[in-house]
Amino acid sequence: MRLSGKVTDDSADCVANSYGQVQDFFRRTPCTALHRAYFELRDQKGDAAIVAVSWVEMSDETSARALKQLMDTSGTGNVTELSRDRGRYRTVRYTGDAYASRRDGPVVINAQAAPVARGWAGLALTSIATNAAQ
Repeated sequence: MRLSGKVTDDSADCVANSYGQVQDFFRRTPCTALHRAYFELRDQKGDAAIVAVSWVEMSDETSARALKQLMDTSGTGNVTELSRDRGRYRTVRYTGDAYASRRDGPVVINAQAAPVARGWAGLALTSIATNAAQ
């Protein structure tokens, strides 16, 4: 597997870069920094996947814990994946099936993976998301 593309963005506007209940959370509890990226991965067979990663810094660990719990709950929204804002993968929709997150003090990291060409699926995408969140 090789990394074939990367796009990054830094912001402090979590409200503008989120959706659903997660966006409502940020209206009440602002973040202090937001970093988003997406990576295109390809294997030797030509299969391709995209991985969207966000790093959200909160003002304290209590708000970071609450954010992670909300983001980990299906159907509550998320930070808008950078690939939805720019680049050639704007139409890719993340299902949440290949999702992983973790918290490091006041920072919440989450990653989602989706196939973009040929055979990526299931466990492979979940492993990719889990590794990206680390």
